[in-house]
Amino acid sequence: MARTFSAEDEETLRQLHADGVSRNEIARQMEWSVGTITNHAQRLGLSFDREAVRAATEARQVDLKDRRQRIQGQLLDLAERAIERTRSEYVVTAFDHLGVPVHELMAQPPAKETKDLTTAATSALARFDQKAKDDGGDAGREQAAGLLQSLSDAMAAAARELGGDDADEYGS
Repeated sequence: MARTFSAEDEETLRQLHADGVSRNEIARQMEWSVGTITNHAQRLGLSFDREAVRAATEARQVDLKDRRQRIQGQLLDLAERAIERTRSEYVVTAFDHLGVPVHELMAQPPAKETKDLTTAATSALARFDQKAKDDGGDAGREQAAGLLQSLSDAMAAAARELGGDDADEYGS
């Protein structure tokens, strides 16, 4: 039974074209002949002119860089929230011998929770650093390094405030 070029195929063709994939590679990936891809591309107003493909590729790279920068912001927000939680009051809930919940307010989270929050912050910062290196060149790396140093100092301060034997695990 002959298959037909579906709306999903059209969308895939558009996306691959926008990503700068060559006509022959699109045909291979979509398992259609080069002629079929050429005909549908023309019908959809897509050109495989190298300059047009290069422009589409550059536009896609700009879009991806914008997305990475938004994600970087989210990673920094996550790290800051984790650090803030290491310094804030913490409610511990347990149950008494009758199964009634008992809540106790602590000045800061217990060592295990602080360690987990610090690990989450460190992981977010490591991802931020990698994305900044991918995007920024030397200026981006310098900015990221400064920001990471500030956040690292804040995490070390939080660990020192925690005190006890676990403080060494947080870099102090």
